[in-house]
Amino acid sequence: MFNKIKAERICSLYVNEMHLVVMLMPYIESNIGKNEKIVTLLEDSLEKELDILLEKTNLSEDKKEKIRNIDWSSKNLDDVVKIKKSLENKIVIVKGSREYIERVNDILDNQKVKIINCIALDDFEKRAKEILSKHTKILNTLGEQEISEIFHINLRDKTLLTK
Repeated sequence: MFNKIKAERICSLYVNEMHLVVMLMPYIESNIGKNEKIVTLLEDSLEKELDILLEKTNLSEDKKEKIRNIDWSSKNLDDVVKIKKSLENKIVIVKGSREYIERVNDILDNQKVKIINCIALDDFEKRAKEILSKHTKILNTLGEQEISEIFHINLRDKTLLTK
C-alpha cells in the first residue's frame, strides 16, 4: 500500500515583520546549532528587518553569518515549484498572504519537510479554528508547543479558549 507523505505543519503568529524576526530568532539559532537546514519562502523580503535585528544582538559573528546565509529575500510561487525537491528534510519558514501560504503548503504537501507557517495575528483572529485545525503545533518564544498546551478547542460549542 502506498503511504502518502504529509509535511509537518506548525503555525507561528506575528504582529509585524520585526516581531516575526525577533520571535523566530531563538528557534533559528537553536536549529542552526543542531545543523538543521532552514529555508525561507517569503512573499515579501525580511532582509531589512533581519539586518536591523542582527546589528542589535549579541550573537557571535559566526552565528550571525549563518543566519544571514539563510535567504531572506522574497520568492514567487514559480520559485517554490522549482526548488521543491531540494527542500526535503529541511525546516521551511513560510510567510505571506493567506493565498501564498496555502499555495506553498499545497506545493509542499507530499514533501518530507517541517513547514512553519507564519500567520499575521489579525488573520489568525479571523480564522483561528481553521488555522489550528491545519497545524499540529504552534511556534512561539518557548519553542514548538502542542496546540492543546495553549488552546482549548470545543468543537461542539465552536469556541476557542486560551489556557
